[in-house]
Amino acid sequence: MRRIFIISSVLLFLGQSSWSQENFDMWYKLSPEIRMNRENKAWEIRWRPDDHIIIPSIKQYIGKNNIGRTDIMIGANIGSFKLFNYWKLDDLGRVWSGIRFDYNTAMFNKKLLINIQERLFFGLNEKSDNHYYLIQYIRYKVSKKVQAGVLSYGKWEFDAPFNEQHWFVGPTANFGLPYNFNFHVAITKSIFFNNTYMTFIRVGYRIKLKDKGN
Repeated sequence: MRRIFIISSVLLFLGQSSWSQENFDMWYKLSPEIRMNRENKAWEIRWRPDDHIIIPSIKQYIGKNNIGRTDIMIGANIGSFKLFNYWKLDDLGRVWSGIRFDYNTAMFNKKLLINIQERLFFGLNEKSDNHYYLIQYIRYKVSKKVQAGVLSYGKWEFDAPFNEQHWFVGPTANFGLPYNFNFHVAITKSIFFNNTYMTFIRVGYRIKLKDKGN
């Protein structure tokens, strides 16, 4: 717990030092996730019951400053790759279906971990725009339970101008917790919008089903 506090404090300090002398817009993304898979099997299910984003500036457009969303992913591991069918819906009535493609690799005696994700979504109603994500997640194993690195998170809507897209980059830390829990925090800055930041927090829980007879 001490390491979680120290590293989280360092991330907050790094972010604070960059915006303390300016007006800024802070976004928050809170994303609990449950993962389930069976021992020695390739398939995996992921569920985010309330992937929640808080953006103060959107209140003037939708009447509130937050959007809640539910995500469901069903996929399989194929060597260093993962491929998911991905469905999501939010409390604005938007619904999407898409695919998520992950590439994972490790270097330097498996100390440096690299994850690259691509996600492509198609809207299932007129409210829902087609869009694409590119996520780059690089981290180094500080210890058995602690990783630190950089998160890069980009989103593009097909019909929106390029200068209205989103791309955030910043330091990140990941902590393995008891009872199969995991805590991930990142403090990121927008590349496209001046003085716009996002704090990303995820608490994950993994369920691994045992094979019969084990």
